[in-house]
Amino acid sequence: MRPLTAGTALLLAAAVPAVVVLTSGCSSAAPASATSAATSLAAVRSASAASAPSRAAASTTTQASPSGIVPLLGPTPSSWEGGHAVPVAPRWWPQGKTHPSQPWPALWPRPVEFSPTAHGPLSGIVIALDPGHDIGNGRHVSLINKKYWVGLTKICNTTGTATNAGYPEATYNFDVAARLRRLLVAAGATVVVTRDRNSTSTYGPCVGARGAFPVQEHAAFMLQIHADGGPSTGRGFHVIAPAYYKGYTDDMWIASRAFGQAMVTGMKATGFRPSTYLSSVIQVRKDQGGLNTSDVPTVTVETLNMRNAADAAIAMSASGRQKVAAGLYAGILRYARTR
Repeated sequence: MRPLTAGTALLLAAAVPAVVVLTSGCSSAAPASATSAATSLAAVRSASAASAPSRAAASTTTQASPSGIVPLLGPTPSSWEGGHAVPVAPRWWPQGKTHPSQPWPALWPRPVEFSPTAHGPLSGIVIALDPGHDIGNGRHVSLINKKYWVGLTKICNTTGTATNAGYPEATYNFDVAARLRRLLVAAGATVVVTRDRNSTSTYGPCVGARGAFPVQEHAAFMLQIHADGGPSTGRGFHVIAPAYYKGYTDDMWIASRAFGQAMVTGMKATGFRPSTYLSSVIQVRKDQGGLNTSDVPTVTVETLNMRNAADAAIAMSASGRQKVAAGLYAGILRYARTR
């Protein structure tokens, strides 16, 4: 979730010349370098799915650059695959929950619900997934830079990080979420996802809306899927859990800590190593808008470090992303059995 280096920012700017490149702080405070990807056939299909989701075909294609310049790497899958509109039209609170709520803006991706495909250990549970960022955030810089109240003043969203080869975190998060969702519905869960696409035509949702989403859709808990942009010499995953914050996280911080520990256990059991560049695999923070505004147990898993060569190789391979999804699934299964 950390910002891109200047070198990667220049690579992305060359790939999409119209994008403005920014400098910034970490993902919790300011946007990373503005990035984008050329619209692929899958992104076009995904964009049309809003009007006819039941007919939208799932696909995973390689992004192509219409200008002929070296494209960004990675798939832009359509996540519908039999999904349907969420039961409750989601709303958000731009000025906090003491002020009136508003509908999600038209330029945001649409949330989507997936029904169980079989009976299993997760039957009867509604699980929310939030694949971080959106590839279109870099095309909507002024909008993601707008500030809102989420227990503190924060910007709407960031562009996320990328591997040194230019594979965007937003695309990675979306692909891993789609893989994880398939595992969850096969185990009996109903899954609600905050965004139905990874498209340059959309941006967001803002972090406060992501946090407010699961309780509106009656989810038992929410997993936010991210990847870090840490030092290239370090690798591994870590979990971000909410700190106690009266009036915000006091209804879910204890359960979130247990959720976070279950995710650590699941990832480790699947062969992933805890972060080598942080003092603790569970980072307790009070500055995360998606955690502060959630009313159900919620954690963020920074699944790997995209700036590390070994972790980047995992991120950029289909088998690697499937293994990440399996690790997240193992953690969710453990938490669901013990909560």
